[in-house]
Amino acid sequence: MPFVVIITGIPGVGKSTITRLALRKSRVRFRLVNFGDLMFNEAIRLGLVKHRDEMRKLSFTVQKTLQMKVAKRIGDIAKKEPVLLDTHATIRTPAGYLLGFPREVIETINPNFIVIIEATPSEILGRRLRDLKRDRDVETEEQIERHQDLNRAAAISYAMHSNALIKIIENHEDKGLEEAVNELVEILNLAVGEYA
Repeated sequence: MPFVVIITGIPGVGKSTITRLALRKSRVRFRLVNFGDLMFNEAIRLGLVKHRDEMRKLSFTVQKTLQMKVAKRIGDIAKKEPVLLDTHATIRTPAGYLLGFPREVIETINPNFIVIIEATPSEILGRRLRDLKRDRDVETEEQIERHQDLNRAAAISYAMHSNALIKIIENHEDKGLEEAVNELVEILNLAVGEYA
């Protein structure tokens, strides 16, 4: 039976770092799949974008088509090996927030767990300001808090359409990265029974 863990969090929360470290400690070898990378590669193939930060500016219809193509690909991968799907639950676009997984997309992926990584808005803002590699939109702490609230609401909706369990892992500066990593490893190790 396919085992898919979705890991999500808004930009700057530390999701990629936690994911990378947890995969090293997990007893099961997961295939790490980045939903945005697959969408980006498909968009490049179709000549729609030239760099990653242009993705959120594509039309809703185009993004939805790309999402569905990627969801089918992930479903095929999950039939052969457990998947840790690195993604965003909601995407801030010029027109508003776009759901990362419309109903038919989440039903196609059918995750077992949805893990949300969170931190305080001030921690996230500080991390974004230190990350000079990305061309991110500037957001206030209030906008960051709203985005995290929307991610929680989106996760509940996704769980309704997939029967996934939701886990929130906090990644605070004073909590320690190792504790957040260990919480994710506990979830990943639940796949042992499926793939042992």
